[in-house]
Amino acid sequence: MTSAHEELHRLVDRLSPEQARRLLRRAETELLAAAHDDEPPVRRRLALAGIGASGDGHLSERVEDLLAERFNRPV
Repeated sequence: MTSAHEELHRLVDRLSPEQARRLLRRAETELLAAAHDDEPPVRRRLALAGIGASGDGHLSERVEDLLAERFNRPV
């Protein structure tokens, strides 16, 4: 029976250079994330500017129809 370490080495040896680069980036990302798991998450503000700028001045009158259309439900 081979160890997981040996098996991993065999798999890595079979990767193309591009696959190896992608796997390395992913592993580094995972290691960084694991190192920061105990830190509180960063809270970001949502960009709300322009959220209602659809160009249609009648959205509030049609909100029920628009929601029903979006979620495929009858009004």
